[in-house]
Amino acid sequence: MKEAERMSLTEADKAWIKTELSDIRTEVAGLRTEVDGLRTEIAGVRIEVDGLRTEVAGLRTEVDGLKVEVEGLKTGLDGVKAEVERVETALLTEFHKWASPVEMRQRSHSAAIRALDIEVEALSDRVTKLENRQQQ
Repeated sequence: MKEAERMSLTEADKAWIKTELSDIRTEVAGLRTEVDGLRTEIAGVRIEVDGLRTEVAGLRTEVDGLKVEVEGLKTGLDGVKAEVERVETALLTEFHKWASPVEMRQRSHSAAIRALDIEVEALSDRVTKLENRQQQ
């Protein structure tokens, strides 16, 4: 293009372009400020996420510790259960040792008492007969 064919701008056009460029620069500066704010927010969110990850890791550690405790309690309860079963067996064994002779003695005492009852009844019959004879 030749110099003569170039379009020339009027002062009003130049002023309008300057105003538009100024507005665009202002908008870009505002956008940069917003982007910086978003970057700051994102950094804050990342810090929060890191904090949450740390907290979750701590909770996992705590849960693992609780699992170990529960397993320990289960093991302890298994030991208590075994001890209760041992004591139960020992008590039943001792009761049977005691009850068997007692039952035998009770049976022999019952037999002796029945025999005594029979003798007492026989003696009572004899006394009754003797009393009847004396009254006649």
